Amino acid sequence: MKKNLKRRDFIKKAGLAGAAATAVSSFAAPAIAAGHQEWIICSAFGKAGLLGQAIQAFADNINSYSDKLKIKVYHAGELVPGLESLDAVRSGAAQASYGAPYYWTNLSDAIEFVATCPFGMNAMEQNAWCYYGGGIEEADKIYNALGLKFLPMGNTGNQMGGWFNKEINTPDDYKGLKMRMPGLGGRTIEKLGATPVLLAGPDVLPSLASGAVDAAEWICPAADLGAGLYQAAKFYYGPGWHEPSTLLDLSIDLNAWESLDSATQGLVTNMTQSFNMTVFSRFQAINGPALQKLVGEHGVTIKTFPDEVLIALGNAAGEVVSERGSINSETKAIANHLLSFRKVIKEWFTKGEQDFARIRNLPFKYPDSV
Repeated sequence: MKKNLKRRDFIKKAGLAGAAATAVSSFAAPAIAAGHQEWIICSAFGKAGLLGQAIQAFADNINSYSDKLKIKVYHAGELVPGLESLDAVRSGAAQASYGAPYYWTNLSDAIEFVATCPFGMNAMEQNAWCYYGGGIEEADKIYNALGLKFLPMGNTGNQMGGWFNKEINTPDDYKGLKMRMPGLGGRTIEKLGATPVLLAGPDVLPSLASGAVDAAEWICPAADLGAGLYQAAKFYYGPGWHEPSTLLDLSIDLNAWESLDSATQGLVTNMTQSFNMTVFSRFQAINGPALQKLVGEHGVTIKTFPDEVLIALGNAAGEVVSERGSINSETKAIANHLLSFRKVIKEWFTKGEQDFARIRNLPFKYPDSV
């Protein structure tokens, strides 16, 4: 029982305030001490937020359960800047990194598809793709080509559309806007005349407050509240068309991974799967209260993108997915794998989840408490 407590402690402690290189020829060799391997994981996220707490809890659990593997976590900025965490693995300074696949587009044109697609799949659909639709195996082909092992470890769920200091009423309102938005979503707003900017989490608020960017998206109400983004912008838009879910990755040096015995590989794999669900569930549990706090205590104005804007973004996103998916055989393989799964599963989601969401909001009497 004691070993399970650390995961529970992570769940309890992640409150609203905290919810918030080219290829090298050699790869990292794990240190060997007292009969066990010692790994360093570099995280792209700050220590205090939910994702920082998650990777630390993951390491603590591995350290408790395993006599053969011990892990030390360095959070963003502690060993390397957040967006250089995977570079640390490829240079030999670390054995693994924790981040989001669209942070690594300097290494692969295909890898951003693993993170999310605008107007793509939600978290339930994405997890189904990973675990039962061959998604992990397909993504692993991309990571293996980089000398890495891919494991999904966390999902943000549907995000919000961003923080703005002006209203977005028409597609033209994106013209000239400098906005923090990574991945395929950033490429989408670029087609509407905006300039996408890639920033690590700790840099979002100062950049928005200083005017270095005009608008920014981070994650969801809980994470955005913890990051204090309400201090720098007054309009909070949804839905998160650009990231209907975002898969987070544990990227492990392939040599380090293959040096583990099968039992330890199994432990790491099972623990990432556990934390994949834990991170997603925790975000869902605290987003509602966080949204209430943003509105009630901080006076944030919640806005919904007009359909005209969403249709323009959807058309632009379709162009981006087609263009980026056609770059080479690797991008075509991952894009087609995702799109074929999306086509089938969205039919069920529309009939099941979406229809249920509609009927749940019909005007009948139902208690909030008894």
